[in-house]
Order: sequence, then structure tokens, then C-alpha cells
Amino acid sequence: MTERSSPSNSRWTVVWARGEGCPELAGLLADGPASRVGADLRASCIEAGADLLVARRLTSFNLIPVAVPHEFDPAAVRAVVATVAGGPHSVLAAQVAARLGGALGVPVSLVTVSPDVDSDDRAEAALRRAAAAVPAPEARVVRAANPGTAARALPAGSLLVLGLGGGTWWRRQLFGPGHRLRAAAPAGAVVVRTAPRRCFQEMGEPAAIGRQMSAAEALRLTTEAVVPVAEDGYLIGLVRRRAMQAAPPTVTLESLMEPPSFVRPEDGLAAASDLVDFLEGAPVPVVDTDGRLCGLLPVSSPAPAQ
Repeated sequence: MTERSSPSNSRWTVVWARGEGCPELAGLLADGPASRVGADLRASCIEAGADLLVARRLTSFNLIPVAVPHEFDPAAVRAVVATVAGGPHSVLAAQVAARLGGALGVPVSLVTVSPDVDSDDRAEAALRRAAAAVPAPEARVVRAANPGTAARALPAGSLLVLGLGGGTWWRRQLFGPGHRLRAAAPAGAVVVRTAPRRCFQEMGEPAAIGRQMSAAEALRLTTEAVVPVAEDGYLIGLVRRRAMQAAPPTVTLESLMEPPSFVRPEDGLAAASDLVDFLEGAPVPVVDTDGRLCGLLPVSSPAPAQ
């Protein structure tokens, strides 16, 4: 299992916080209804299995990717332009632009800006990476002294989608004094910041067997190499298929189980990767802070169960 950033599945679950343009943007990006978060932002995202939060500003909250609208008016948008650079947020910017273009029925293009009038291998490579992730009818490098100049040259009605800035020339222009690109955007802007995929975003429904079940019965009910054992919804152990096969049929799982291994809902996928071999490719249990089994995270099995 590899660590990924930004929503990877074809369907997005989107939540939104109070702020100008937030419910409108969330509604356009979501597959199905977008929901408003409650007082506990982290708990709301986990409960919803959210892929993206639409908020009024960027804060230190980094559980899931965030999109922030600036002067966003869907009725005024005639085209969506994703401005991409070499940073980790560019693919999400391209994904958001593609979704907005589809929802609004307007053209989408991918653009990177370079001050180099001749060639800029880094800018062109960033554009290729974004275009490979989100094919768009148009992808181009714009030669301009700064992003603001490029933005002002865009046609009226162009909405800009851009990734959070960092330390490159492009990002200093974007988020430095005057935040030139956002200010020059003809039809507003959406700023995005990605985050690693979390276990709660990938997990399925919880399933377990009871401690008093016999080995023979458990073998009939499951084919996984390692199975969670739960009591009243709490994960209390794990039992291996090979242990059940080697035991007398009437032995209960309580005598065969070993201490549980698991991940938390908000752990990154890398935490689950560390358990793939130990669990012999079986789904990784996901346990909340109270100890309840809240889901199973499917993984690639290193070998078929015996």
C-alpha cells in the first residue's frame, strides 16, 4: 500500500465549513450532497469519510485536503484554469479544476507560468505531470514576468484553481505581498492544499468473529489469513487461519487469538503498509480511540491465504 495525496477515488465526499462561497463550491465538487461540518471538525470529517473540506481559509488543519474559495461566483465562470507548478498541490488543483469545469459545463485548461522567455524544463515537467493525472483539452506554459501579468491576460470569466504556495519563484509571486495571481483572477480563485490519504478514507465496513466461536465454525465463515476477534464491538484480538487449521475443531478462538494490531482512522496509509506482511495480506483493522473496531482497510496480499 502506497502513501497517496489528494482524493484518488472517482467519487468524492465533500464537507464544508461556514464561509462565503463554501456551500456553493462544495456542492459543485461533491458526488451527491455535500454536508456541513459540526463543532468538532476532525470528528465530522472522519464520520463522513470526507475526501475534501471546503473552508473559508487555510489553517493548520491538515487531516484532509482543503479548498478555499476567493470571490467565487459560479454564475460568472466561463472557463476554469488550473495553474500548476512543481509542488505537491498541483495535481489536486488540476482535479478540482476538472470537476468544476464538468459541473459548470465550461472548458478546462492547465497552465504554468514561467519568467523564462526561452525554455523552462521544470515548468514543462510540472505541466506534464498534472496533465497525465487529469487530461485536459489544453495544457500550456505561459511566458510572463509574473503570474499576475499572466492572470490579467486571461479571458473574462476565467476562474483560477491553484495550489498552496511554498518557496519557489512561482509561489512567492502567488502568495507574497499582494498575492498577485488571486487578485488578478478574472472570475475569482480557489486555493487548494493536499494532504496524505488517511485510513478512514479507504476503509470498509467492520467485520469480526466472537471469542467463543469454534475454530471449525470460524473456518467455514472466513477465508482471510488473519481475522479480527471482537466483543461488544471492541477489538480484543486476532486469530490466524493456520492456527485454526492446526487446532482441534471444537477449540474456541479465545485460546487461539493473539494481541490485536491495528491502525487509527486518521493514520496515514503508510501506517497500514507496515502491517501488511504481519497480517499476511488480510484487511487491517481500524480502531477508534475508544477501542471500537470501526472498519477494515483492504490491502494487497503478499500471498494467498492457505
